[in-house]
Amino acid sequence: MRVECRKKLLCSFIKLNDIRRFLFCASLALSIIWTGCAGPDPVEAPPCTATPAVTARPTAAPADSPVPDPLAAYIRGMSTEEKIGQLVMFGTTGNRSVSDVFAAFMQEYHIGNIFLCTANISKKSPEGGFPLCAGLTASLNAANGSEIPLLISIDEEGGSVSRLKWPQKVVSAADLGRADDAEAARAQFVRVGEGLRSVGISVNLAPCLDVTKNPRASWLRYRVISSDAGVATRIGVACIAGLQSVNCLAVAKHFPGHGATSVDSHQRTPTVSKTLEELREYELLPFAAAVDAGVDGIMMANIFYPNIDSADIAPMSEKIIGQLLRGEMGFEGIVMSDDFRMPGLLSKYSADQAAVRFILAGGDMILCGARMQLQRQIMEALHEAVAEGTITQERLDESVARILRAKMKYLGFEP
Repeated sequence: MRVECRKKLLCSFIKLNDIRRFLFCASLALSIIWTGCAGPDPVEAPPCTATPAVTARPTAAPADSPVPDPLAAYIRGMSTEEKIGQLVMFGTTGNRSVSDVFAAFMQEYHIGNIFLCTANISKKSPEGGFPLCAGLTASLNAANGSEIPLLISIDEEGGSVSRLKWPQKVVSAADLGRADDAEAARAQFVRVGEGLRSVGISVNLAPCLDVTKNPRASWLRYRVISSDAGVATRIGVACIAGLQSVNCLAVAKHFPGHGATSVDSHQRTPTVSKTLEELREYELLPFAAAVDAGVDGIMMANIFYPNIDSADIAPMSEKIIGQLLRGEMGFEGIVMSDDFRMPGLLSKYSADQAAVRFILAGGDMILCGARMQLQRQIMEALHEAVAEGTITQERLDESVARILRAKMKYLGFEP
């Protein structure tokens, strides 16, 4: 009993001493703080509010902070009308200078890109039409009401599809395929690209990458490089490399392949009943290689592929543009329509309806030759679709960004 009492007394003593020590230390600390703040000896102790001098340093941005994108900022500053104007590539008449009517139309709708065809080139004029073509492109650039430069295009495939008269003949795709000489093909299109750039043309709507087992049975005939997809791939990629090495944007055509039909889409809408797997094994091979090689433009075929999309032809098909070309194949460049004047398109859609569907499917640039009534319908339809929200600003900006990036690369545009 006594032992238990002693233990309890000892514990109480220890706890009491602990409490006393705590109170003593706390009292001492408060005394020091109070004395320091109230007026310490100026020699021995600085005021308690003083802090060591710290040199200000800029705070480093996190490693994953986004870098400001001047192009994105530029696009945000564009008007909707300016943006829509970038989505089209229109043709005009005349082979010397732009007409006052078309110049006014260009400025009214902020037309951002121009398409030249046979009617714009005088092959029989001195020097094969090159000087006249240079004058025409200079006139078009002078009519441009925007600081954003024009992409000006032409079809210069060689052979029967050769708009200018070249000092050295530009041989056909079929001739290049028979030779199967990639370096010769590349050299030819270096020469073509340099010639086009010399007269103000920055886009060549070539090469034709369509393959067919029997080119002579196809309306394309000599425009087909080869019935052998391997040869078409080698030569097609070489043509693209030649053009783009001299700053001329190449546009591979006609995606996803025009070779499986003998019907000319300039006359009516062809139907190709192949499955997607069948296309992957043959028709798509040259296009896949072109995408991997960095081609910056691909033109769509005005063809109906019911086993891929049972509702729409290729240029209006999100399954073909959005899922196949963009998604599966990873193409990030400009998707261009074929000419909107073609019956292969107009037999199934009106121009205004097709324009909106093409952009919604993932297309970027609508090609339409010299037919101002159709061109105006296209522009009005696009304006209405954006105003109503059918085409969102986000979707609009995606295409504008692709087109302006091409202008930065090929025209030196600096946003």
